[in-house]
Amino acid sequence: MPVMAEMARSPSLLRRVTVAYAAYTVVMLEIERRLRQTGGPGIIRFELAGNADKSAEMMTRWGSRGRRLARVSLWLDFGYMLTYGAHTALLVDRARGRLGHSSALPLLAAAAVAGDAVEGVSLLKVLGGNQIDIHARRARRAALVKFAVLAVCLAYVTVGHRQPPRTAEPG
Repeated sequence: MPVMAEMARSPSLLRRVTVAYAAYTVVMLEIERRLRQTGGPGIIRFELAGNADKSAEMMTRWGSRGRRLARVSLWLDFGYMLTYGAHTALLVDRARGRLGHSSALPLLAAAAVAGDAVEGVSLLKVLGGNQIDIHARRARRAALVKFAVLAVCLAYVTVGHRQPPRTAEPG
């Protein structure tokens, strides 16, 4: 049995990862709330800005406090990627086990995390004023890949959740 499949079948592991993901989500949502209090947009709109003009307008609306919060959010996002990546991989693997598909499918979560990492580095460069247009475009493309892959994972998990667990075939 592949290691991922073995881990995904451990309810206690999935519970622990779910708790870590939920706790991290609470932290990220609090930063998002504070970011919006500055009068500017949330971090997802910044991820999707896609060019220097929109990015600069958002950073101006945030002011120095908002830019600081955005930077904190982006740095913390690297840890968040680990929690949602592990959570997504475990859920995809559980669905994969029910559907009898390839054990490689949980690697889709790694593609989403990779997109998020590229996005995060690019946005930190935007906040630092480094080649804003190039990095804003790169961040947008990476964010769109991340969101698309996560949507596919969510759809797959939903389909897998509706299937009864597979039973082991005799002998």
